[in-house]
Amino acid sequence: MVLRRLLALARDFLQAPDLRGILDLAGRAIPDLLHSDGSLLVVHDGEREFVSEFGRHHRPMPTPEASALLRHARRAMSDRTPILLPEIAGDSGMREDELTALGIASLIAYPFPPVRPVGALVSMWYRQGSRKELARLIPTLRLLGEITGAAIGNVSSRKLLEERIVTKASEIEEAARLHAVELQRRDSVEEEIHRISVTDMMTGLLNRRGFFLHAERSYKLARRQQVPSVLVFIDIDGLKGINDAYGHDVGDSLIEDMAHILQQCFRDADVVARIGGDEFAVFTIDASQPDVLLARMHKSLADHTLRPDCPYRISFSTGIVQCDPSSELSLSDHLQRADQLMYAEKRKRLSES
Repeated sequence: MVLRRLLALARDFLQAPDLRGILDLAGRAIPDLLHSDGSLLVVHDGEREFVSEFGRHHRPMPTPEASALLRHARRAMSDRTPILLPEIAGDSGMREDELTALGIASLIAYPFPPVRPVGALVSMWYRQGSRKELARLIPTLRLLGEITGAAIGNVSSRKLLEERIVTKASEIEEAARLHAVELQRRDSVEEEIHRISVTDMMTGLLNRRGFFLHAERSYKLARRQQVPSVLVFIDIDGLKGINDAYGHDVGDSLIEDMAHILQQCFRDADVVARIGGDEFAVFTIDASQPDVLLARMHKSLADHTLRPDCPYRISFSTGIVQCDPSSELSLSDHLQRADQLMYAEKRKRLSES
């Protein structure tokens, strides 16, 4: 009967969530195992003291700090020796009349484990029992102390493991967060490097590399969808004369003004770039005729307001090529053709002036 109850208690210990749960289970088991009138358990976890006290009907009871049962339990732990009443050892320091006043006639306080106790089991009776009778209960208390101590160790190990898991999970979560931040930083750096590599720093437009990167993509899309596209080559007139007469800072302002005019003229989806010192290129998926595009550019020029003290007027030459989607010509071929048309227009205007 005792062995079955101990085995059942051991199984229950496996389900105990914490130290308090173990104490409650053990405290309720003592009256069953020892047929006692009450029990008390005390355990130190290294920092705190946990106490559970139960009456005959397994009901938990409050334990005052001045409790005689608690002091017996602490003394048994301190001396590492069981205490048996009514025959208390003479040097135990315990007064029997304290228990008698509570109606307690017999008591056992058993420390566990025996070498370095972390707790004590106390069982008490309101009837008188001989030392010999009480001594026969020691093996049962020893077994109860062993499985209780093992359960406490299991909970402590489980708690330590859970704490380690939580700590490790936090470390992994923090490492993942830092890794994500680092990846985001690298992505931002790579994105910025890419942006710089394809951007003309003076105007904010695409540079030559950026033009071919984006325009090639749009050109392939236009051919795949069999829609017309247009490539425009623009060259600022008289930039060298402006640089010679007023300096390169003024020439840079002319380039920036030209970039602004093109940005106002074309859509965000169009590829607008500065591909050389005074040369710009635009690729647009557009069905407009060259004269329509040219008129739009001159309107944007007319709408552009120069500074009152600006020493130059803006003029540009263009070469416009309509790209046949069924043609086998490359984007570079179309750009070269637009460049040739631009220079032809420029020479014609110079010859007429």
